[in-house]
Amino acid sequence: MKLQDYFSDDQWLPRVALTLVLLIVFVAARRMATRLVRGKADVLDAMGRRQVFYVRSAFNLALAFALLMIWLGHVQNLVLSLTAVIVAVVLATKELLMCVSGFALRTGASLFSIGDWIEVNGLRGEVSDYNLLSTTLLVLAPPERGHGYTGEVVVIPNSLFLSHPVRSGRLKHHYVQHAFSVTVEAGIDVKAALAWWARAASAACADFAEEAGRVSVAVDRALSADVQGPAPVIHVGSTDAGLLSFSVQLFCPAARSLALQGALNADFLAVVAQGEFALAGADQSTATRAGD
Repeated sequence: MKLQDYFSDDQWLPRVALTLVLLIVFVAARRMATRLVRGKADVLDAMGRRQVFYVRSAFNLALAFALLMIWLGHVQNLVLSLTAVIVAVVLATKELLMCVSGFALRTGASLFSIGDWIEVNGLRGEVSDYNLLSTTLLVLAPPERGHGYTGEVVVIPNSLFLSHPVRSGRLKHHYVQHAFSVTVEAGIDVKAALAWWARAASAACADFAEEAGRVSVAVDRALSADVQGPAPVIHVGSTDAGLLSFSVQLFCPAARSLALQGALNADFLAVVAQGEFALAGADQSTATRAGD
């Protein structure tokens, strides 16, 4: 039997068998090539991530082209015979198709899973359930209110994933990068204040420092990027009114973020009021305005 006879219109079995073989070969080859590019590195830089993307894209394109060559005749016949039906179905079920497409995007891109925190179209919450048409979120309070649950449940259509960007929080054990600031009058010893913040923030995070370190390493490995943490980050700047603003970022459990912020702010304002950071010969007048 000639080769073209295997690919005649009534020869489905060889096409299916060849398709399965191609899928297995391409998937295995893509994984091997990706591992070769990554090497033994857990965290990739921008160039490494770009190379992995190019390798995967090349294999995906080659696989799509090979499958198209195998099934081109059948696809053409099917499209021509069902064009009118497809157009009618698409018009009648547009929203449903968009929801299913959104589910496919979530699955194919691994956007999130149960327990992840996501934000889409201004809605922020923890994913508690999802299906072919919708996703259920437990609504979370904004960061300045501590990341806790509000008690509300919202169900969003999966079609939103096609029209709006999705922010997915992949930090393990519900750790967050909690940022806040405290503003005081100028005229204090900034270096001494920064040293105080470094000591106080590290001491406040000491009881969960070991777990935070493990979580930080796991996040870096999962994202192939160096995410800031687990050490506290302190910056100082000035406001338009000429006040000093100390900005703090803590890598901490979400449930403890507000308590840590309140305790650190109170301690800092207390030592400022006591004149601990007063410059020699300066008439110290401190303002105590804390904010997120």
